[in-house]
Amino acid sequence: MVNSDSCIGRFSKRLKSVLSLLVIATFVVVTSRGAFAAELGMLSGRVVFKGKPPVADKLDLNKDLAICSKTHPVDEELLVDAKDGGLTNVVVSLELAKGQKLPEVVLPKDRKLPAEVLMTNKDCRFEPHIAVLTTKQTLVLGNDDPVAHNTLANLFYNTPFNEAIGTGATIKKQLTKVERRPAQVSCPIHAWMKGWVVVKDHPYVAVSDSHGQFQIRDLPPGEWTFQFWQEKAGYLSKMTLKSGAVEDKKGIYKLAIKPGENKLGEITVDASLFE
Repeated sequence: MVNSDSCIGRFSKRLKSVLSLLVIATFVVVTSRGAFAAELGMLSGRVVFKGKPPVADKLDLNKDLAICSKTHPVDEELLVDAKDGGLTNVVVSLELAKGQKLPEVVLPKDRKLPAEVLMTNKDCRFEPHIAVLTTKQTLVLGNDDPVAHNTLANLFYNTPFNEAIGTGATIKKQLTKVERRPAQVSCPIHAWMKGWVVVKDHPYVAVSDSHGQFQIRDLPPGEWTFQFWQEKAGYLSKMTLKSGAVEDKKGIYKLAIKPGENKLGEITVDASLFE
């Protein structure tokens, strides 16, 4: 006759053994994921306008004045903070050479890219002024104004389009090809409206804020090429970093990305570049 207490004892030992293995396996997975995340790099910096900060002019409005003049949009071609000289809307993007590939990076769940990127018509301007998306994301065009707008996209590698968008309406566009440089969007109904769309096959793009600050997260370590672009100057061909002056006609600069923070500090751009 089999001793029931003995059976229960053996089962208990086996159960403890299985649970121990599960705990170890879970620890290994979590630890390896944490180590992988720690190996990624973050690039940050602040682009500063060197010279007397220009004042953004109010745009000439000639249509739907009752609506558009309420907030009266300004010329966003060159926006500089009057106090700290920060240069707004500088696009900083990782650029791959022909045939070059990025290693596969699994982003943490809280940093995964949204499926859609919204660019809406608001206060008779484009919001955001520069929309950034990957070829796997969907561009959603909206209209928050009580007047109709058109969105004309002068794309080069993707099919250009000109879509009428009524109040409260949205139109979705899938841009499956990389645009080598920012593509301009405009509104034929309201001639002063202008914005930009940046389309890449990776998420390593940033647009500087009103103080010139930018940040690109989750970069794989290594030496990578980054491009600096601003709509009035085009490619920022001359800049001064803490390491010294750098110059390239296409705004291309190689940077070594190490795990953790990679701080460029202030990046100075002379006013003569915008003349």
